[in-house]
Amino acid sequence: MKKILIASVIITLISWGCSKGYLSDLSNNPNAPTTGVATPQLILPAAITNLVNIVNDVTATGGNPSYDNVAIWMGYWNVQSGYSFNSTVANYVMTSSGPQLWDPYFGILTNLNFMIQTTGDAKNANYRDIANILEAVCFANLVDLYNDIPYTNALKGKGNFFPKYDKASDIYDSLTAKLDAAIADIQANLNSTTVITPSTDDVMFGGNMQNWLLFANTEKLRLLVRQSNVSAKAAYITSEIGKTSSVGYLTSDALVNPGYATSTPNLIWGGFGLSPSGSLNYAASYLGANGTAIKFYQNTNDNRLGYFYSEQGVNATNPGYFNVTLPLNFNKYAGNPVGTQGSIPGGSSNIGSGLVISPSQSAIMMTAAESYFLQAEATVYGWLPGGNGAAQILYQNGITKSYEYLNVGGSTAAADGYAAAYYAQNIGNVAFPLSASTDSLVHTIVTQKWAALNGINNVECYNDWRKTYDAASNTGYPNVPLSVSTSNTQTHMPFRYFYPTEEQNNNNEAWTAAGGPTLDVFNDKIFWMK
Repeated sequence: MKKILIASVIITLISWGCSKGYLSDLSNNPNAPTTGVATPQLILPAAITNLVNIVNDVTATGGNPSYDNVAIWMGYWNVQSGYSFNSTVANYVMTSSGPQLWDPYFGILTNLNFMIQTTGDAKNANYRDIANILEAVCFANLVDLYNDIPYTNALKGKGNFFPKYDKASDIYDSLTAKLDAAIADIQANLNSTTVITPSTDDVMFGGNMQNWLLFANTEKLRLLVRQSNVSAKAAYITSEIGKTSSVGYLTSDALVNPGYATSTPNLIWGGFGLSPSGSLNYAASYLGANGTAIKFYQNTNDNRLGYFYSEQGVNATNPGYFNVTLPLNFNKYAGNPVGTQGSIPGGSSNIGSGLVISPSQSAIMMTAAESYFLQAEATVYGWLPGGNGAAQILYQNGITKSYEYLNVGGSTAAADGYAAAYYAQNIGNVAFPLSASTDSLVHTIVTQKWAALNGINNVECYNDWRKTYDAASNTGYPNVPLSVSTSNTQTHMPFRYFYPTEEQNNNNEAWTAAGGPTLDVFNDKIFWMK
């Protein structure tokens, strides 16, 4: 695809230079493409790929990390010894310059909005619905980082250069309605012979609109469960989740693959795997294991440890890296906690072969494990039927799907067996105590979600920590320890990101009205926090 696009650009440039109408052609604005050039079939694969890149991005040569700071804060990764002490991350330093994901998300949204605006005809309904679903994901992720953001008047280009900020809660309601509309439209068109079905341009589901239906419904469930502490919305959440149960949720991983290969690898491989010449990529030497996750897997006898991390001294250049031997020797894994990069005898473990699979491995938009954990949490709250017994089964399914994704034991059957043995243990944060309080059960669920999403979707567990954070006890779940840096002055992780400097400079009136000048990222909460 890249070669075709490059060739077309070269041909276009040559034709401009040779054509008698060259000067008159300058009147065509390249920043305002026509639908004849920017078709849904061309926009869709880039939009999906760019979005999943934000979710999965790691520090790699030529790349920009997205949630690396969160991966360290949440006890997954840490900077290896031998590198300068990363005081910015270790001390929770936040500025309007970084960390930042404002432009990446709004860049994708600009393309999705163009796609929505140019697919008004009935035959392109599927493309319009997919664009609306992806738009809901992007806007929700922005709200989760920044709270109030431009929404109603955003993406209008020259129609509104200074969009006001909408209330975050209102945006969530609008996104829920947007997902409802897409779900209803997809259902209406599932058997249509006139509506175009995407094919290879849909790099996530290959045009399977039933899977898009399940993904949209699971995303809706994610938005609603996120608001579990918003008491004013209790009736609304109950009603809306009730609508989702008849549609169904993801039961398999939502994977993205636009054609990853050795020359254009998946970002996880591009960061932690091997270069085409066989040398270790940059992130594999810069980032390694965090002691928090290592200890959790060790203390709970969790064989996933050997897939999320490698044994000390082993990396992707070693022949044994891709062959995990079970039962594990749990003592061969180690990592530093947040706030120290001190030398560990034998060194920190590297990121493991359950994540670093091959250059052509697919990227993950959403796992089936997360889908089941969301359903389990909604069931514990009474929003889905079956009570705690049903929640327990969903919880166990979430663990099983995590083991299956990592291919623990080398096959699905083996993974299922290891998962069953794991959750059968009568130990804290593993067993599902049916008679426990709702809060206790939720804490168990989100802790296991954290254990499953290690290096896969780091920000979702940061969202859970903030959602369950209790000021009185200064605790959130998963209950990860505070940075041990001697220069850290914060008593908890940040609650949100600063608005970017460009908003202060270019959209000052709206930025000021949204509280930009007085924003305190350690005290100002996202609307769905307690």
